[in-house]
Amino acid sequence: MSKIDIEKLKNEIIKRLKPLDPDKIILFGSYAYGEPNEESDIDLFLIKDDLKLEEMRKYQKKARRNLRDLIYKYHVGFDVLSAPSWYINHKKDYFYKMDILEKGKVIFE
Repeated sequence: MSKIDIEKLKNEIIKRLKPLDPDKIILFGSYAYGEPNEESDIDLFLIKDDLKLEEMRKYQKKARRNLRDLIYKYHVGFDVLSAPSWYINHKKDYFYKMDILEKGKVIFE
């Protein structure tokens, strides 16, 4: 896998995820920090406040499906996580909390 121009890809990501009506899309990980390498995937966190916890996996699966053509077009993987904002704000031990909220870049709101 080669490095990708993430700025060019953002609009394509937003276009494919907008139909899922996310409240916010956050890019985190190496592409957000400007440190991607040949092995990097694209890490996305979708905040959807009306999402019930038991619906998170299904929502993430739909998001991955909507991004599938970009996987083939750019030869890059996507790691997609989702939760309502109250979940990540109130859960002290949420694994990605600092990475997402403090260092991530909001690409859609």
